[in-house]
Amino acid sequence: MHDMESNLLMSRTFLILGGMLFITSITARLNKAYETTTELFITIGGSFLFLFCVMFFADSYPINLIVVAIFSAFFGWSLGPTIAYIGKSFKFRKYLKSKLVLSKKIKRDHSPTFWKKFMGANEEKRTVYYYKSEPTNFFDINSNEFKELKDEFDKNVLRHDKYNQEWQNVVFQAMVGTTLAVIMAGIIVAFVPTDFSFLGVFLLLALFTLIVCEFLNAFFFKSERTRIIYSYCGVVIFSLYLIYDFNYLEKAIAAGDDSWGTAVKVAVNLYLDIINLFIDLLEILAASSD
Repeated sequence: MHDMESNLLMSRTFLILGGMLFITSITARLNKAYETTTELFITIGGSFLFLFCVMFFADSYPINLIVVAIFSAFFGWSLGPTIAYIGKSFKFRKYLKSKLVLSKKIKRDHSPTFWKKFMGANEEKRTVYYYKSEPTNFFDINSNEFKELKDEFDKNVLRHDKYNQEWQNVVFQAMVGTTLAVIMAGIIVAFVPTDFSFLGVFLLLALFTLIVCEFLNAFFFKSERTRIIYSYCGVVIFSLYLIYDFNYLEKAIAAGDDSWGTAVKVAVNLYLDIINLFIDLLEILAASSD
């Protein structure tokens, strides 16, 4: 009887987590792209709103489960376009390769400061493209040559989606990598007699720094190289967060806590760890699969 009670929190946690991932997979499948800017803002705003509601109603059963389900749906609605965007970039690079269009980095006229280099702004080198048959005729993403390639890709290649199987393989690899990370985190917490709660402060600071840097890079600096570096950082941070959250669950079980409130909090934390880890792995694998 005692073992059943001690496992109740774990059962509730993974029941909620499984339900969240199921709802997210459905809504991510339904929505592959934002139709309007309004939809984008509603989705992002709704995700943050219901994440706040999850924290506010965490101890109010069964409202907490309803709010968690709605949050999962909003998050999945935003996850679909994110995965589709990464996939489209992956397929476009494959398309350029099939057209014998190569790329390389060339130095800019002016070298950036150390701070700008660190933040990803005005990289010391910029990316240019050229046909293999014309290695000295460069063009960039703002050129007519590049726009023509992009138009042909959108009209002819995406419609037939001949790179879909390769992309599905990348998605599968990211899923396997995420699953292995979850299993390894669970094994570490189960067999290493260490209290990992000390990671909390460091991970919070690292996550806040990463979010700020990614925001600046996405809207201002737009550095592809820096974005991939941030993805590697994200993999490390969210892998450690898995250990931290599994450790929190272990301590809650040891303390005899079997409440729905704790189960909701742990499940949501693990859910965010898993989704963010998956996206970062997907970014890395897509960029390295050329």
